[in-house]
Amino acid sequence: MQTETDATQANPFGYPPPVWQRFNAPARAGRFAMDTPGVVTGSAGSPAAHSRLQLQLRVADGRVADARFLAYGCPTSIAVGAWLAEWALGKTPAELRGLSLSELRATLEIADDRAHCAVMGEDAVRALLAQYEDAQP
Repeated sequence: MQTETDATQANPFGYPPPVWQRFNAPARAGRFAMDTPGVVTGSAGSPAAHSRLQLQLRVADGRVADARFLAYGCPTSIAVGAWLAEWALGKTPAELRGLSLSELRATLEIADDRAHCAVMGEDAVRALLAQYEDAQP
């Protein structure tokens, strides 16, 4: 098992520790089975960075009961997906609308040159919320 110190030392590109830790051990990575009820999906990409992020949330009783993500891109893109999947748990769709880019960037210590990764995360949440609202009666 890799310790926090090992993960920091194995970070040759100098990513911030919160990014590097989530990149090395991305909790909630994957996707739900196709027939899982209550799942909504939002995707976004950054063509300039050749990155993609897919966020899936399983909503039950008006709250996020479970979350998954898939990401293709740099360690920051993957860390954003992992953070969003963790952050969304237990929230209502209204609370998801309150996603703060400044909170996301501060929590993961995302530098200006990687800000597009946070914006991609926000875009995925917006796409997910649009799908959720379209599915409501």
